[in-house]
Amino acid sequence: MTPEALYEHAVTLLARKDYSHGEMRRVLHTMTDDVMTVETALLRLLESGYIDDRRLAENLLSRFLRKEYGPSRIRMEFRQKGIEQGVAESALGDTAADWFAMASESRRKKFGDALPSDPKEKARQMRFLQSRGFTMEMIIEAITPAKD
Repeated sequence: MTPEALYEHAVTLLARKDYSHGEMRRVLHTMTDDVMTVETALLRLLESGYIDDRRLAENLLSRFLRKEYGPSRIRMEFRQKGIEQGVAESALGDTAADWFAMASESRRKKFGDALPSDPKEKARQMRFLQSRGFTMEMIIEAITPAKD
């Protein structure tokens, strides 16, 4: 496959959804074994602005915040999308999210206003918040009564 054909195919793919640099590299390598052809196409996509990991990270972060994912889950999702750790941490650092409030709100939406009283229910709610990607510190604050 020529670099031009590979580039055009990549643009077609990007018209449907955003890809990170790492994801696009994996996709293009499935189409040809020629490393130089893939790298040439990737460089052209980067120069054209079709691939922008920072923009993708910001868009994904916005979506994940709407889904009320915690920072650990968001980092995992970024890794799976092939977004570099530095870009991911920068996007997370730029957000004004109140993770503690988000954990409490997420718990309240799922389980109601009443805080868990028995250990079994407490463990259930903790597992839920953990699966959402909140840290243990955030989880404990979300399931513990506020001290006045």
